[in-house]
Amino acid sequence: MLKQKLLQNDKGFTLIEIIMVLVILGVLAAVAVPRYVALEEGARQKAIDAAVSEINARESLTWADNKISTSGFVSDAKIFGEIDYGIGPNYTWNPSDPTISGGTLFFKEKSFTLSRTASSYPKPAVWKRK
Repeated sequence: MLKQKLLQNDKGFTLIEIIMVLVILGVLAAVAVPRYVALEEGARQKAIDAAVSEINARESLTWADNKISTSGFVSDAKIFGEIDYGIGPNYTWNPSDPTISGGTLFFKEKSFTLSRTASSYPKPAVWKRK
């Protein structure tokens, strides 16, 4: 009697219902994965933009400190030599970089080429992404 009662219990999912759930999950995954990859790349780009802004701020502060010092603005090379380009643990420079005209900055193993305009008496140097 118990065995017959178990066999009559037809509550459950049909094969069509299970396939439909799998199709819906597949569509969601197909949409979510590319968005996740794009999100990661967008975050990487923003991190480099933030690093360039930080370098420009350091450049401007060093330039301003030199201008108001007793010796005044001496040279672009002096200002370049006084700046600390160590931005953080996730950022590294190419071994020979940064150079006075730019450099290659790495963020989590991806490289970004930066250029630098020279500082002069009227304005500080500016770093930009190439």
